[in-house]
Amino acid sequence: MGMRDKALAFSGKIKLDSHHAIERFGVLFGIFAVTGAIVIGTSGVSAYQAGRDSLSQTALYTSDFKTSKTNLDGTVDGVYSNKSGNKALVMMHFGPTDQISYNAADYRAFLLGSDTSLNSEPVSTGGIEGSFYAFGSTGYVGVLLNADRPFDRQVLNLTVRANAELTTPGTKQTQSSGKLAGDETFFKYDQWRVFFNPGASGVQEIEALNAPSFDPAQAYYEVVLKEKETEARAALDQKLVEMRTNLTQIHSYTTDLQTTKIDGLFLHPPTVPVSIATDRITGVSAAEAEDGASTLALQTTHVVPGGFDLNWRSGNVYDGYLDALVPAGQSYAQFFTKKRDESSDPTSRQISDMQWTLSDGTSLTEDYQSSDVTMRPLMNIMNNLSQAYLNYSTNKSQYESDLSLDLLRLDVSLRDVQSNSSIRNDKEFLITLQ
Repeated sequence: MGMRDKALAFSGKIKLDSHHAIERFGVLFGIFAVTGAIVIGTSGVSAYQAGRDSLSQTALYTSDFKTSKTNLDGTVDGVYSNKSGNKALVMMHFGPTDQISYNAADYRAFLLGSDTSLNSEPVSTGGIEGSFYAFGSTGYVGVLLNADRPFDRQVLNLTVRANAELTTPGTKQTQSSGKLAGDETFFKYDQWRVFFNPGASGVQEIEALNAPSFDPAQAYYEVVLKEKETEARAALDQKLVEMRTNLTQIHSYTTDLQTTKIDGLFLHPPTVPVSIATDRITGVSAAEAEDGASTLALQTTHVVPGGFDLNWRSGNVYDGYLDALVPAGQSYAQFFTKKRDESSDPTSRQISDMQWTLSDGTSLTEDYQSSDVTMRPLMNIMNNLSQAYLNYSTNKSQYESDLSLDLLRLDVSLRDVQSNSSIRNDKEFLITLQ
């Protein structure tokens, strides 16, 4: 019997030949049904596992929000925890021009549990107490949750209500979408909603939550200012690298004055403005240091008008810089006002007015034309050296004024939080569904 005949005979035995169409359909359907069940079951397990992985790792599900009546846009900076995992801080902020209440007493909150499909459910972690912080007039607010044990890995649905509306409600009020669209309180009150998972592995730990008592200024520094401080310090350090390069150029071009001659004529070094004449950059850059820590520093006897003699490398914003800068008996507000009113730096004009005298007593700028080909080598040296001085003067001014002020503004912001933060921590602040 050939292979084809054997195949037909086998098909007949299991009723898959052309004479058993109904039986054939039933068998095939059964095979597909079993296969489909296996595939669906496998997909379900994969989806379930993916959901568990997301729940265990994802800390924040809401990155921004809009208040329901006043239509103010807000940003969720993150969810932060302590080492024990039983404290969670949800940090949020509004824009600098948004009119919100800076009084924590004007806010309350509601806490629900939620599944990954946004269906509400009881909060599984017990013993949660909440408090609300307004971080001065910075526009930052936060909700601090304290539990009697580490938070479960559960998505929490936090609704914050602002009882004081300082902005005229918009003509079109916002409302939560999907499964939360039926919540009429978003029309009646000015509210916003944040979804987060304080028990997830992705929650960032901050030292402010490990302290015995919560310090809003420390939390604000760690969450908001520390990264900005790093950027400001990096900009100051980079400017020192540029200033050191300018001084190297000045030294090189000054040396060229002695070696470049035309028919025995050479340029005398110009009189350098006192404000930069003795400046030096000491130390090494991060790229040059064995440990990667820059030690560059400006050594100068003259601070530009409106600038600051700031020893920024040895301090930080949290410890504060202003106490060492502000004279006794003067407020830091008065100090900044005085700096703002100081006259502009004359150094750039003095560099432009430098005298470029040749060895025979004549002036390169007054007695010769810039187009004079015979004097071009000396003209080039003059231009190079003059530009190097000008570049250094500009960079020094930026270093001592604009870039230093950027760092000091962070100090001022922290002082605002230290002096003007408010808290609401009574039992009526947080309503929890458990």
